[in-house]
Amino acid sequence: MKHQIVGKTKNGKLVYVDTQSSHAATHIADTPDLLKLVQEFIADLVAVDDNVYVDKDMGRAVGLSDLVKTSKTDKIIYAKRLNRDNYTRFVLSRKAEPTNFVTIVLRKDTEGDYELWSAWVGRAAPQFPGDEFETAESKPFWRIHALVWGNQETKPNTERDDWPWD
Repeated sequence: MKHQIVGKTKNGKLVYVDTQSSHAATHIADTPDLLKLVQEFIADLVAVDDNVYVDKDMGRAVGLSDLVKTSKTDKIIYAKRLNRDNYTRFVLSRKAEPTNFVTIVLRKDTEGDYELWSAWVGRAAPQFPGDEFETAESKPFWRIHALVWGNQETKPNTERDDWPWD
């Protein structure tokens, strides 16, 4: 596991990222400016909870969000992204949309510092069904939302057409 220091929160908590096997690593690889945006975000964040899952309007366009609302006419596919064991819902017929938002997920470690577990350009959303942090909103949300296909690397031969979460 290779760690890289990202920066410090407004209340002085160190934030680092696993640059090889974390969810954040895949998003950072897919979005070159993401690490700089996260550094800007955490510098103004007071982190106290064990798990921090929050989005922020950065006050300017920061990139394209892969998360889009879908309709019954959209072609949907499910696949597993890199560094994940759970399926993701993808839409084949849409393009990413401009956004001002960045989302971060931090997990406090035993030293009181934070690992950047995940981060992406776009709004926060309920976890995917089957995730350890799944909520009551997960299935209803992901029935009508998806990530844009082709913008994130997936594990080979994991594609399927049917809903994998029943």
